[in-house]
Formats: sequence, structure tokens, C-alpha cells
Amino acid sequence: MQITRGQNTIGYRDGAEAYLLRFFSEHDVDEYELYPRDAPWAIRYHLTPRRKTLLSWLDFGPGGEILELGAGCGALTAHLATLPHRVTAVEGSPERAAVIAARCRRAQNLEIVAANAVGLPYDGRFDVVTLIGVLEYAAAFVDGQKPHERLLAEARRYLKPDGCLLLAIENRMGHKYLAGLPEDHTGRPYHGINGYPGPGGARTFDRPTLAAMLARAGFPAQHWHYPSPDYKTPDGVVSERALTTPGFNVLPLLELPTPDPGGKAVPAFNERAFLRSALAGGAAGHVMNSFLVLAAATDDAPLLAANADTLAVAVNADSCPPRFQTMTRFVRTDAGVVVSRKNLHGLPETAFASGRQHVKAREPYRLGYASFLETTLDAVEDGDMLRAAKALAAWMDETASRARPGTPEGARGFYAFCRERLGREIYTGLNNDRWLPGSLLDAHPGNVLRHPGTGDIRYIDLEWQLSCDIPLRLLIDRGVNLVGQKLAALAAYLDLPQEGALPPAMEAALARHPLFRRADAGSLAALTQWLFAAVTHGDLDHRRQRPPA
Repeated sequence: MQITRGQNTIGYRDGAEAYLLRFFSEHDVDEYELYPRDAPWAIRYHLTPRRKTLLSWLDFGPGGEILELGAGCGALTAHLATLPHRVTAVEGSPERAAVIAARCRRAQNLEIVAANAVGLPYDGRFDVVTLIGVLEYAAAFVDGQKPHERLLAEARRYLKPDGCLLLAIENRMGHKYLAGLPEDHTGRPYHGINGYPGPGGARTFDRPTLAAMLARAGFPAQHWHYPSPDYKTPDGVVSERALTTPGFNVLPLLELPTPDPGGKAVPAFNERAFLRSALAGGAAGHVMNSFLVLAAATDDAPLLAANADTLAVAVNADSCPPRFQTMTRFVRTDAGVVVSRKNLHGLPETAFASGRQHVKAREPYRLGYASFLETTLDAVEDGDMLRAAKALAAWMDETASRARPGTPEGARGFYAFCRERLGREIYTGLNNDRWLPGSLLDAHPGNVLRHPGTGDIRYIDLEWQLSCDIPLRLLIDRGVNLVGQKLAALAAYLDLPQEGALPPAMEAALARHPLFRRADAGSLAALTQWLFAAVTHGDLDHRRQRPPA
């Protein structure tokens, strides 16, 4: 693929370019599958499919022209080139432009230009212009006293009158920065919070400042979205309308606590509790970690109108191969909010002997309902261990109400599955206990909802299902373990046990419940490890090797 060399190229690089050029030259890459998962973060950042979640949910329309400014090493270019549009990728670094050319060498609708993002001869040409992780660096490559505003004005010049800008950038007042995680560009905690003292360099903006800059540049119509955990590697995006829709709970869609890519820093406070307060006070949009802004001259711009009803999306693209990758979309309709799910690539469901991935295409969103998991976490954060115990006990009772006495046939089917797939039997001696259909394997507290007023209960997202019956005790163990894992992530902030155990006061309140018995940790671990391996391999008939005697 040819690269057009323009004026005023820049020398920006992060050290990954040589590796990436060799990698893409040597591999015919599936952007959603082939990448070295054991590579350091500096490499994985360019290759993880999560990069594409920022844009993969957007409806770009049936065609047109897209201009990507500051295309980097092509992670988003690779997605844009799959659209029925003509794409022009402008990258200031010739080395990085060469990576894009190797990465997207089969694209027929892509032009690559190695040039500065300002001063391009594109007056009024494009339907969409993107500035993804670029505005913060404007001071380094745009001349003038107001480089950031000049770059935005140039983006407006390149657009058609009804065109749309897609801008993604960190929020300098984001909750991860307030909680002391290092500033992404400088590595210094609180650097942006303190106003970036010292000489120039990359800098991000708070929401009011960025909104005013956009308006002055000719983008008064702004639809705000918030990628989580940030715009670089999101697995979900929530809109401002999601934050303000009564009864819509965004917390389960956010990755909390915010992970530090370096693996060294941890947030100084409980971000979940902080966001609960911010949501209740109507200020959450000002403290989300990143912004994705769809901005135009008027609200009826085609891209804004086409995506106005999407409240949120969640994408699973990083922990499994394409046959299992999914997108869940929450859409506002005249009849309420609808949840739609699909394979991310439109692939059909694969048949397995052991079970299936059940992706329910469409169902209503239960406004005002809360999962038993969220209810339990809220209660623990509020210091009410009795309420937390009652919530978990209510989930156990609901689960038990679906159970039936075991049958010899059902038990034989489960133990045969265990021998065949796990290499050994688990949860032995439960033939006369109560059992559940394998379709309820995922009916853990996060997927069972209850309305606080009516008490109505609904099951959602029962994705992973087994073909055989399962012991009730397995699901109880799985649910209690999930609650323990979620609480372990909050343990440092709530003075809780670090190892994932329930808070002592909560465990004491549950001790008298007949279903709350000591977990069979070894059996649960064996099932969990098999399921993780099966999903990772894309094969629910995956066989684990029999452990050594």
C-alpha cells in the first residue's frame, strides 16, 4: 500500500513501531484474534481488540468519507477500513504510517497520508473527522498561541456542513485521576488535577473547558459519551443520556476499580462508592475517566441523529475468540429501553455437545430493577452487613426455588460431563440433593434482578449454559464466590478481608441460612478453570487434562 508524503511530518514514536512493523509484515492478522497476549503493555496496547470498542458500536451510515487525524499505528484505522466508506488516515510520523500500511495492506478503501494534521487541502470534504487521542498533543505539533483550538478549527474546516467530529480524550478530572492514578501522559499522580504545572507537553481538559472549546470551533451540538475504563482500551461506552435516564444503572457497565496498565498503582478511594454519589447528585459526567464526544454544527447532523438513541454498549472482545465475542446494546425506544445482543462479527451460534453460548437477541431493559449483586455491594459500602446478608440470602432462596430433587439420570449426565471435560468428578455425593437445569449455570447474583418496590424477579444474560443438570450447590458456590471476588476488589477501602471472603458480620448473619454451607472450593475451582479454558479456546467441548495423581 502506498503512502502519500505530505508537509511537516513529526517524529513522535513510543518505541513499539519497529516491532509492530515486523509483526504486521510477517502475519496476516485477524484484528480480533491474533496478538501476543504475553507481550508487554506497550505492544499489547496497539494490538488488543478492545481498542476498537470505542468506535465499533457507532452507526456511520451507508457510506461517505472519513478522515482519521493522528491515526497512530492503525488500531482504529483497521476498524474504519471495514466500513463502506472511503477512509483517509493522516499520521504525522512516517514510521507509524508505515505500520498502518503493513497492518491494513489488504484494504481497498484506504488512503494513508504522512503529514501534519493541520494545513491539509481538504476544505469541506469529509462526513466524519476523528481526533482520537490527538488533541492533548496539539501543543507539540500545531503552531500558534492556541494550538488546541486551532486543531479543532482545522477539523471543522475539513468537514462538510453537516459533518461530525469524533473526539476522544482523557478527562483531567476523571475519577481515576482524582483517586491518584498516574496521569497517562506524564506518569505523575495529580498532575492534571493540579493544572499541569511546569513547561508544556501533553495535557487534557475537564468537561466544561472542552465543551467551550468545541463550541468556539463550530461544534455547538455535542453528544457526550464515556468509555470505560478509558477511551484507549474500553470494554463499554455509556452516554450522558444513560446517566440521566431514571432507573438505568450504569455501574455494572463500568470497570471498577480502574486498572493501572503498569500494574503498580491502585486508586486511593473506592471509585464505585464515589460514582454512586456522583450519579445521585447528577455530576457523574464531569468525573468519568474519558470522553468520547460526537460533535457537529447542528443536532440533526446524520451521525448524531443515527446514534442518539443508544444509551450504552458493552463489548466482550478480548477474552475469547471471534465466535464467542459479543456486543450488547442498550437502546431507548418509544416503548422503553431495549437490550439487544449479537455476535460481534455476525457469526452463527456454534453447536457443542457440552453446552452452548446463549445470546438472547432482544429483551426489554428492566428500568428500576437492581441485581442481587449490586444490591449486596451497595449494602456493604453503606456498612449495613445485615442488609447485605439478606440480599444474598434472597438470591439463594430464589435459586433454590428453581431446583428440583435429583434424578439418577441427571446425576449420571453431570458426572459423565465432569469426567469427559474436567478429567475428574466434582461435587460428588449429591445424587439425592437438589439440582438445576444446566441453562441456569450463569444465574449468579449479577444476572438475577429484583424490583425494590414490587419484588418482581427477572433473569438476564444467561450466556454460558451446560447440556446436563448441575447441583444446586455448584450455583450457590459460584454466586457466593462472585460476591466475594467483587468485595475483594473493594476490600482496601471498606476494611474487609483481602482474600475474597465475605465480611465477618455478613457471614455471621448468613450462617443460619440452610443454603449457606462451607463451599467446595476444589470443585468450584475445577469447573471455573474448565469454563475459562473452554471460552478462551472457543470450544465448549474442551477437555482438560486429568490432573496427576
